[in-house]
Amino acid sequence: MQLIDVTNSYARVISQELLQSSAHFIKVYTLGNSKVVYKKKRETAEIVISNKLRPITEKEIKFVTQKLLGDKAKNATITHEKKLVDISVEH
Repeated sequence: MQLIDVTNSYARVISQELLQSSAHFIKVYTLGNSKVVYKKKRETAEIVISNKLRPITEKEIKFVTQKLLGDKAKNATITHEKKLVDISVEH
């Protein structure tokens, strides 16, 4: 598996989001057919994994949390729906 940074493709949307929210860092990645959005706020980090075609696998969740959160992955709160996963962790 490989996370591919596609943030530049979403530059306009990200600029608007940064102006309107408390987030100070946003990155967008692809993981095959899945889209991964990583946002950092002052006290929290949030990752949303979505896939329009199929459910997100546990293997994908583990890979993304390890890649983006590192050691903090063990403290993450994961909300898992079929085609959407929300991961949040306190700094």
